[in-house]
Amino acid sequence: MRKAIWLGVLIAWFFVALPAAMGQNLGQVEGTLEDPTGVPVAQAEVKLTGQNTGTVQKVVTDEAGHFAFTGVAPGDYVLSAKVEGFEKAQLQLKVGTSPTPAQRLRLKVATVTEEITVSAQSSDPLSSEQNSTAVQVDHELLRSLPAKDANPLAVASLFVDPSANGAEGTKIVVDGVEGNELDVPASSVKSVSVNKNPYSAEFGRPGKGRIEVVTRGGSQRHFHSRFTFTFRDANLDARNAFADVRPPRRRELFEGAIDGPLVRDKVTFFLGGEYLKDNDTAFVAAETPSGRLVESLGIPRRTPRLFGRMDFRLTPLQILSVRYNWSRDSLGNQGVGAFDLPERAWNSANETHEVRISETVIPSANFSNEVRFDFRSRTKEAQSLTDAPAILVPGAFHSGGAQISRSDRENIMDVQELVSYVYGRHTLRLGGVAKSRFIDFTDRSDFGGTFTFSDLAAFTSKQPRPFKFTVNQGDPRLSFTQHEFTYFFQDEMRFWPRFSLLLGLRHELQSNLHYYKNLAPRVALAYTTANGQTVLRAGGGIFYQRQPVTVEERSLLLDGSHLRQIVISNPSFPLVGDPSSLANLPPPSVVRMDPNIRAAYAIQASLGVEQKLGRQSYLSAEYTMLRGLELYRMRDVNAPLPATGLRPDPNFLNIDQFETSGSSHSHSLNLGFRTSVRGKLQLVSQYTLSHAIDDTSGLSSLPADNFDLRSERGRADFDQRHRFNLAGVLKLPHGFGFGLIASVGSGIPYNITTGFDNNHDTVANDRPSLGNPNAPFTSFGIDGRFIGQTPGVLYDGAKALFAGSFLTVNANDVHWLILPGAGNIGRNIGNGPGFVNLDLRSSKRFKLWNNREKGNRSPELEFRLDAFNILNHVNRKNFVGPLSSPFFGRANSAHPARELQASAKFTF
Repeated sequence: MRKAIWLGVLIAWFFVALPAAMGQNLGQVEGTLEDPTGVPVAQAEVKLTGQNTGTVQKVVTDEAGHFAFTGVAPGDYVLSAKVEGFEKAQLQLKVGTSPTPAQRLRLKVATVTEEITVSAQSSDPLSSEQNSTAVQVDHELLRSLPAKDANPLAVASLFVDPSANGAEGTKIVVDGVEGNELDVPASSVKSVSVNKNPYSAEFGRPGKGRIEVVTRGGSQRHFHSRFTFTFRDANLDARNAFADVRPPRRRELFEGAIDGPLVRDKVTFFLGGEYLKDNDTAFVAAETPSGRLVESLGIPRRTPRLFGRMDFRLTPLQILSVRYNWSRDSLGNQGVGAFDLPERAWNSANETHEVRISETVIPSANFSNEVRFDFRSRTKEAQSLTDAPAILVPGAFHSGGAQISRSDRENIMDVQELVSYVYGRHTLRLGGVAKSRFIDFTDRSDFGGTFTFSDLAAFTSKQPRPFKFTVNQGDPRLSFTQHEFTYFFQDEMRFWPRFSLLLGLRHELQSNLHYYKNLAPRVALAYTTANGQTVLRAGGGIFYQRQPVTVEERSLLLDGSHLRQIVISNPSFPLVGDPSSLANLPPPSVVRMDPNIRAAYAIQASLGVEQKLGRQSYLSAEYTMLRGLELYRMRDVNAPLPATGLRPDPNFLNIDQFETSGSSHSHSLNLGFRTSVRGKLQLVSQYTLSHAIDDTSGLSSLPADNFDLRSERGRADFDQRHRFNLAGVLKLPHGFGFGLIASVGSGIPYNITTGFDNNHDTVANDRPSLGNPNAPFTSFGIDGRFIGQTPGVLYDGAKALFAGSFLTVNANDVHWLILPGAGNIGRNIGNGPGFVNLDLRSSKRFKLWNNREKGNRSPELEFRLDAFNILNHVNRKNFVGPLSSPFFGRANSAHPARELQASAKFTF
């Protein structure tokens, strides 16, 4: 916090000490460079050439396409700019003793010649960065859409393909630096995009598995300020479907930002911040020994964020950017809801400091170099409210303490260098990244122990019968480092006027991964018709994942020397005495890393067509195949052998091993449409038909049978056959506006288990087995009511007892799939219902007075009303898979019901 205060003092000092720098300069030429549609062109070189002297001055346009030449002597000049795919734009002007009016350079589409010079972000339809399948949300669209939780990534996340995510989820790339989260205020975000240049060798993940964020810089000419207050109260909301009453809730968000010049045309600043005060509610729906329990618990959250950025134009062709951001996220009563009772609550606090310095140099029209240095310091703490032993009855209730006690400090240093060079038909891009992570971790979780019961009957019996007790003991602290290195090379070639080819190669290296052949080739092709209205694209590539820090962390911590994990089968309840003093103490359980572990990777290929309709409308269709290999999973390599029931190594109980033995397949067809009509209507929409199967649920997922992984192959946890997302903004006369976000999707699967540890591997994730498919079965209604016994007939609204094992059929609120035959049933054969959500924003802007100073916006006041889930559709989640649960086949929680939110924004 002290660093944030000093940054504010520094910016305020500049703001007060340098007011003279804002005065009007004589002998100055300024203006804006635009493409044929009027969109500003950033990072383009503009030249000012003296007709009599032949002297040439060069500058680079800023993010708003603005350029400025200072200290220009009187005389006649030619102002010019050259950008790939456009004709050279130029105009003549005279500079005298009076101020020169602002100029506007408008580019025109050019026919392709042999020699092309590039230094800007162009709108060439053949460019790999101009694929219309990308979804880009600029700041204007962000501010006009309903914003739940003020998350600028919410809209972009709708268009991410879960199949393209790695083990750590979607990658967030902020100003070119990769991470896993966004720690800056929403007001500092300029644009957010998904699937931009999907096969670029610059990035580790495919386009649909990363979100690129660009932050805002300050204006070179004028000061701007904006302040927003957002308010939400439970009295305006609908009641949650799993709550008996509507509990109190109040949410307040304060946002503010100011930007402008510190030294005119030389130094700009942007300072933004926000403070969130949210008192949310968690809903408990559980079955306890006393009966059905439905209650709620408040979840307080306090989150301040601060972002500061200064840009120094050292020379017309050299820009130095310095930014700092700080955030602290404090949450109370975490982990409560559904089966977790209020006593299971735990508190957390996460704090981040980040400093970033970048320098961009463009010495010529066809060469640029960018160097980035980023340092992040993160602390994460989590602590249970009580140290009481945890009691877990899956599918019924979880009580006792949460048994969470963690403290994590991580320092990350990231250095990058990127070079772009244009030579004739070739656009070359190459660079390297070196990242070092320094981790200090303390984990006292489960030091109080955890009892696990198979079902409610085992807990309520006269003598409670837990099937497992676990407890950790020993030294909970460790420190280690992880170094990551990447380099890449990419060449985008323009062979013919209507054909381009991108070839790239990326190499990933990691200090704690002793496999170095992680070469990732990329290729992308684009062909356009003669009129430039239709573009065909194809591409393919390999994308490696970096090994998550968690793998090294858990392997070192639970190696048997730092922490000793004790697992006792069929213990007494409650346990008498210290577990380590028991006479028949079982061997320890450990976590290891497979000696042959490799980096997980994906092979992606796609084929698509893009059609331009009119001036600002695009229709696209794209088929994508993604094959995941060497995916992460955990497996107990010391589980009891099926033939003998004995463990291979008697010196240990469980040996949970991180492996890369998983795989996946995904096929999807995406249909997209986006349009902009005269700046009044903007629409971005996408329909996806897809199917994804895999044999692992993630980094720490254990299979039901550690020696037979065939039954693990099934629908991916995120598999949805149909998805449709739409975001739109409509601007009406007199300052009225509407924003809409619609999401519709089919159901995702869930896993069905017996609820018991049938194979005695200390994990109750065993799945039912199939018997004779011709045998009769007994079927019961959802409420347990007997329906009948008939061979070969399945009943709607029922769950079936078949040859001594449970099977799945259709239910009223959920659809289940059954495959006949003997053996264990597959993973994720349960399927939840569809998802429907509609968010709507209505707004009204008032211009308070007209600002007569040229270039300055008039002060405005905007009132906004957001309605989330305006249809109040019940979107159930957390479907219960254990057959032993009284909730089997049903959800015990739901996404929020309809919520209303009001906000006011003042801009000047």
